[in-house]
Amino acid sequence: MVMKLFIFIFLFLFSSSSIAFTKNNLSNNQLLCPTLLWGFEFISSNKVKVINTDLNNITSINEYYYDVDLELSYINIFSSENSIRDRVYSIELNSLRVDVWTMTGGGFTTREMFPIGLCKFVEINNFLSYIESLK
Repeated sequence: MVMKLFIFIFLFLFSSSSIAFTKNNLSNNQLLCPTLLWGFEFISSNKVKVINTDLNNITSINEYYYDVDLELSYINIFSSENSIRDRVYSIELNSLRVDVWTMTGGGFTTREMFPIGLCKFVEINNFLSYIESLK
């Protein structure tokens, strides 16, 4: 009985986020961070629109490139195609924690931007309008 409960809990916790990541192509997936009015809309096999809202409630959209690293369980988002040095964001696949890459005295490093639990995968017809409606 205890073993069945353990298996059920394990499958429940890891199935929802890992199902979407069985392949490197995230086309037509949307990651929403509603509390902060941010979103990631994967528009092709290597491009993502990042919709962000600043502290003044101004929303902007930027298009970036992405790559899914299943070995390390990350989605890496770059400002230039095929350029690892231009990494802007990383999304940890299991927890959906979003990190921002910043330049420090020692080189590029990550800072936690959105902790675990703030973002989730959604299916919304007009993603930008939905984020605007949350304001």
